[in-house]
Amino acid sequence: MTEIYLNLNNFSDSKHLLALFPASNEYEFTAKKVFRLKYYVFCTCGTKMVHNGFDYARKHGFGKVKIGKQICQDCGNQHHEDKIFWKKLLSQWKEMINNFILMLRDADVSWDVVSKIMSFIIPFGKTKAMDLFNNRIEQFEYPQDNYLIVNYDEQYPKRGRMQKFRLTLLNYETKVPIAEDLFDNKDEKTIKKFLQEHLDINKELVIITDCDRRYPKIFKELWGNKLIHQKCLLHLNKLVVKDFGKTKSLVNEYNKYKLLNIFYNRKEELKFLEKLLKKLDKKNFVDDTEKRDWINLKLNDFREYVKKLENKRRRDKHNLPQRPLWKAKQLFDELWQQRQLLPKKVKDRLKMIGDNWKFFTAFYSVKNCPATNNAIENYFSTSLKTHRKKQLRTDKGLLNHMKLAALKRAEGFANPKKTILQIYGLFKLVTT
Repeated sequence: MTEIYLNLNNFSDSKHLLALFPASNEYEFTAKKVFRLKYYVFCTCGTKMVHNGFDYARKHGFGKVKIGKQICQDCGNQHHEDKIFWKKLLSQWKEMINNFILMLRDADVSWDVVSKIMSFIIPFGKTKAMDLFNNRIEQFEYPQDNYLIVNYDEQYPKRGRMQKFRLTLLNYETKVPIAEDLFDNKDEKTIKKFLQEHLDINKELVIITDCDRRYPKIFKELWGNKLIHQKCLLHLNKLVVKDFGKTKSLVNEYNKYKLLNIFYNRKEELKFLEKLLKKLDKKNFVDDTEKRDWINLKLNDFREYVKKLENKRRRDKHNLPQRPLWKAKQLFDELWQQRQLLPKKVKDRLKMIGDNWKFFTAFYSVKNCPATNNAIENYFSTSLKTHRKKQLRTDKGLLNHMKLAALKRAEGFANPKKTILQIYGLFKLVTT
């Protein structure tokens, strides 16, 4: 440990000073705030040097520190001590300021406002702030590791009015991006190249995607049988809801929930709809208008009921219960047997589910495998929000915002080890 000559001013901060100076017993920090070697070095001429005062190392706005030096009394050569502790302290300050700027940009604070805020700490213009931000972002590299469960998805930001395509791979376990990039299109060739660059095609892995019909073919060409592909059940449910549109029929609503009931337990909603359908059969209406008004009123009641169920699950911190595999297969088979009674769109959707059954049920055979792509959807929602992804005007601006979110998840900058005041206090302890 560096030997420190303590006094009343720095006694209480001895722990912080010891952490700042080199962990070597060859150095000392004198009562006059000079950092120097305790022993004498030998000159190239063979003569032992002696201490010869100090030089200053300066930083505008912080002060100056005394760095000891030695001189050869025979030939006059000088030996200057290493400024390692001073560089370390400046590095801590720079890291703190960088993280502060990253936090501001993560909150969508403009560069003009960043500059104004910095004027309260250490004044510099927005160009300097942008340089610090860009340098930090450019240094960041996506973590590389062995990935077992991977989320893959695409987002569609705009550079001004030009459509761009953001391809992203996410480590499901750590929720940290493996890789992401911007492209002008998302054809099969682009997707294959992106996957080959960032995933090892010789290793087995599980990948979760949306329901794009191109993915099974692409994965088969790259991994053969070494990859397990899970298609997102939430995305499937969205497609089912879209198939039925804004339904004005109790029968259609019932059929919709029969499909949604395959993989998730929707028995409460189906019971409610069955009661409404029984009431409809017993009801006598004057004309079609009265019937339509009654159905619309009951559909509103049903939607209120669904909302109450969702709110209750949210309060209890419960997810929608998933079906066991045998039950999901049983329910699907029952619907398939009744498919002739269903509209064409619903029959087509049932056929699509049947053709992709192994992709929708892969999660049952892999421990801790998610059934949905929610992890990457949540990452998209926090990294490039809808109102932001339409206003960035350059590829670099889009990439910087993508990397900023990845950096925040991988390394974190919201919980600093020291405060600005603590680091500035260290400057005051060692400077004159």
